[in-house]
Amino acid sequence: MKNVFRILGLAGVLLFASCNNEPSLQKYFVDHQEDVDFIAVDVPSSLLDKKTMELNTEEVEALESIKKVNFLALPLNDETKAKFDKESSAIAKILNSDRYETLLRFGSNGAKAVLKYQGEEDDIDEVIVFATHQERGLALVRVLGDNMRPEKMIKLMQSVEKGKIDLKAFEDIARTIQIN
Repeated sequence: MKNVFRILGLAGVLLFASCNNEPSLQKYFVDHQEDVDFIAVDVPSSLLDKKTMELNTEEVEALESIKKVNFLALPLNDETKAKFDKESSAIAKILNSDRYETLLRFGSNGAKAVLKYQGEEDDIDEVIVFATHQERGLALVRVLGDNMRPEKMIKLMQSVEKGKIDLKAFEDIARTIQIN
Protein backbone atom coordinates (compact mmCIF):
# COMPACT_ATOMS: atom_id res chain seq x y z
CA MET A 1 0.00 0.00 0.00
CA LYS A 2 2.91 2.35 0.77
CA ASN A 3 4.25 1.82 -2.73
CA VAL A 4 0.89 2.77 -4.28
CA PHE A 5 0.88 6.06 -2.35
CA ARG A 6 4.49 6.73 -3.30
CA ILE A 7 3.74 6.11 -6.98
CA LEU A 8 0.63 8.27 -6.88
CA GLY A 9 2.52 11.00 -5.02
CA LEU A 10 5.36 10.92 -7.55
CA ALA A 11 2.90 11.00 -10.46
CA GLY A 12 1.13 13.98 -8.87
CA VAL A 13 4.38 15.88 -8.43
CA LEU A 14 5.42 15.16 -12.02
CA LEU A 15 2.00 16.21 -13.32
CA PHE A 16 2.08 19.41 -11.28
CA ALA A 17 5.62 20.21 -12.44
CA SER A 18 4.69 19.70 -16.09
CA CYS A 19 1.74 22.09 -15.88
CA ASN A 20 3.76 25.26 -16.20
CA ASN A 21 1.45 28.17 -16.99
CA GLU A 22 4.35 30.43 -17.90
CA PRO A 23 4.19 31.34 -21.60
CA SER A 24 7.04 30.08 -23.76
CA LEU A 25 8.40 31.20 -27.09
CA GLN A 26 7.93 27.73 -28.55
CA LYS A 27 4.24 27.74 -27.55
CA TYR A 28 3.88 31.24 -29.02
CA PHE A 29 5.25 30.04 -32.37
CA VAL A 30 2.98 26.98 -32.37
CA ASP A 31 -0.10 29.00 -31.42
CA HIS A 32 0.47 31.52 -34.24
CA GLN A 33 1.52 29.17 -37.07
CA GLU A 34 -2.03 28.93 -38.39
CA ASP A 35 -3.07 32.54 -37.71
CA VAL A 36 -3.92 34.06 -41.11
CA ASP A 37 -2.60 37.49 -40.06
CA PHE A 38 0.89 36.06 -39.45
CA ILE A 39 3.51 34.85 -41.89
CA ALA A 40 5.16 31.74 -40.46
CA VAL A 41 8.13 29.93 -41.96
CA ASP A 42 10.30 27.16 -40.54
CA VAL A 43 13.60 26.80 -42.35
CA PRO A 44 15.80 23.76 -41.69
CA SER A 45 19.53 24.37 -41.92
CA SER A 46 19.68 21.71 -44.63
CA LEU A 47 18.20 24.31 -46.98
CA LEU A 48 21.65 25.89 -47.07
CA ASP A 49 23.79 23.71 -49.33
CA LYS A 50 27.24 23.63 -47.71
CA LYS A 51 28.75 21.84 -50.71
CA THR A 52 28.31 24.86 -52.98
CA MET A 53 29.83 27.29 -50.46
CA GLU A 54 33.48 28.10 -49.95
CA LEU A 55 33.61 28.06 -46.17
CA ASN A 56 36.50 27.56 -43.79
CA THR A 57 36.36 25.04 -40.93
CA GLU A 58 35.00 27.52 -38.36
CA GLU A 59 32.27 28.69 -40.71
CA VAL A 60 31.22 25.11 -41.49
CA GLU A 61 31.13 24.28 -37.75
CA ALA A 62 29.00 27.36 -37.06
CA LEU A 63 26.61 26.50 -39.89
CA GLU A 64 26.35 22.89 -38.73
CA SER A 65 25.53 24.01 -35.18
CA ILE A 66 22.33 25.63 -36.50
CA LYS A 67 19.48 23.14 -36.68
CA LYS A 68 16.49 25.25 -37.63
CA VAL A 69 15.30 28.82 -38.05
CA ASN A 70 11.71 29.74 -37.13
CA PHE A 71 10.34 32.96 -38.59
CA LEU A 72 7.09 34.65 -37.60
CA ALA A 73 5.94 38.06 -38.81
CA LEU A 74 2.86 40.21 -38.42
CA PRO A 75 2.70 42.77 -41.23
CA LEU A 76 1.08 45.99 -40.07
CA ASN A 77 -2.06 47.22 -41.80
CA ASP A 78 -5.43 48.68 -40.78
CA GLU A 79 -6.81 45.27 -39.81
CA THR A 80 -3.80 44.22 -37.70
CA LYS A 81 -3.08 47.50 -35.83
CA ALA A 82 -4.74 46.41 -32.56
CA LYS A 83 -3.28 42.94 -32.86
CA PHE A 84 0.20 44.43 -33.39
CA ASP A 85 0.16 46.12 -29.97
CA LYS A 86 -1.23 43.05 -28.21
CA GLU A 87 1.22 40.61 -29.84
CA SER A 88 4.23 42.91 -29.33
CA SER A 89 3.42 43.05 -25.62
CA ALA A 90 2.95 39.27 -25.41
CA ILE A 91 6.30 38.58 -27.09
CA ALA A 92 8.09 41.18 -24.95
CA LYS A 93 6.66 39.56 -21.81
CA ILE A 94 7.99 36.14 -22.86
CA LEU A 95 11.41 37.53 -23.76
CA ASN A 96 11.69 39.51 -20.52
CA SER A 97 11.64 36.30 -18.47
CA ASP A 98 14.80 35.16 -16.69
CA ARG A 99 15.26 32.41 -19.25
CA TYR A 100 16.70 34.77 -21.88
CA GLU A 101 19.82 36.92 -21.74
CA THR A 102 19.99 40.15 -23.73
CA LEU A 103 22.88 40.56 -26.15
CA LEU A 104 21.85 43.75 -27.91
CA ARG A 105 19.09 46.35 -28.12
CA PHE A 106 18.64 48.71 -31.04
CA GLY A 107 16.17 51.45 -31.87
CA SER A 108 15.99 54.01 -34.65
CA ASN A 109 13.41 55.71 -36.89
CA GLY A 110 10.38 53.82 -35.57
CA ALA A 111 12.16 50.48 -35.46
CA LYS A 112 13.16 48.57 -32.34
CA ALA A 113 15.04 45.30 -32.14
CA VAL A 114 16.38 43.10 -29.39
CA LEU A 115 18.76 40.17 -29.70
CA LYS A 116 18.54 37.56 -26.94
CA TYR A 117 19.88 34.10 -26.31
CA GLN A 118 19.26 31.06 -24.16
CA GLY A 119 22.03 28.81 -22.92
CA GLU A 120 25.54 29.49 -21.71
CA GLU A 121 27.64 32.36 -23.08
CA ASP A 122 29.98 29.92 -24.82
CA ASP A 123 27.34 27.27 -25.63
CA ILE A 124 24.18 28.91 -26.98
CA ASP A 125 21.13 26.76 -27.74
CA GLU A 126 18.76 29.43 -29.01
CA VAL A 127 19.13 32.93 -30.46
CA ILE A 128 16.10 35.19 -30.72
CA VAL A 129 15.68 38.38 -32.72
CA PHE A 130 12.53 40.40 -32.05
CA ALA A 131 11.98 43.49 -34.15
CA THR A 132 9.09 45.92 -34.42
CA HIS A 133 8.53 48.79 -36.80
CA GLN A 134 5.71 51.27 -36.32
CA GLU A 135 4.82 51.18 -40.04
CA ARG A 136 5.77 47.64 -41.11
CA GLY A 137 4.87 45.38 -38.19
CA LEU A 138 6.78 42.84 -36.15
CA ALA A 139 9.15 39.99 -36.86
CA LEU A 140 10.31 37.24 -34.56
CA VAL A 141 13.21 35.01 -35.55
CA ARG A 142 14.30 32.02 -33.52
CA VAL A 143 17.54 30.23 -34.39
CA LEU A 144 17.79 26.80 -32.77
CA GLY A 145 20.97 24.83 -32.55
CA ASP A 146 23.39 22.83 -30.48
CA ASN A 147 26.56 24.29 -29.03
CA MET A 148 26.38 27.49 -31.05
CA ARG A 149 29.47 29.49 -30.18
CA PRO A 150 29.28 33.28 -30.35
CA GLU A 151 32.68 33.76 -31.98
CA LYS A 152 31.85 31.24 -34.70
CA MET A 153 28.43 32.84 -35.25
CA ILE A 154 30.17 36.19 -35.76
CA LYS A 155 32.44 34.61 -38.39
CA LEU A 156 29.38 33.09 -40.04
CA MET A 157 27.69 36.50 -40.17
CA GLN A 158 30.83 37.95 -41.73
CA SER A 159 30.68 35.20 -44.34
CA VAL A 160 27.12 36.21 -45.16
CA GLU A 161 28.25 39.83 -45.56
CA LYS A 162 31.07 38.74 -47.88
CA GLY A 163 28.61 36.79 -50.03
CA LYS A 164 30.15 33.41 -49.24
CA ILE A 165 26.76 32.08 -48.15
CA ASP A 166 23.88 32.22 -50.61
CA LEU A 167 20.75 33.31 -48.78
CA LYS A 168 18.47 32.91 -51.82
CA ALA A 169 16.18 30.70 -49.73
CA PHE A 170 15.54 33.62 -47.40
CA GLU A 171 15.07 36.28 -50.11
CA ASP A 172 11.59 34.99 -50.95
CA ILE A 173 10.61 35.29 -47.30
CA ALA A 174 11.88 38.85 -47.14
CA ARG A 175 10.09 39.74 -50.38
CA THR A 176 6.86 38.29 -49.00
CA ILE A 177 6.85 40.63 -46.02
CA GLN A 178 8.51 43.49 -47.90
CA ILE A 179 11.56 43.94 -45.71
CA ASN A 180 13.70 46.68 -47.25
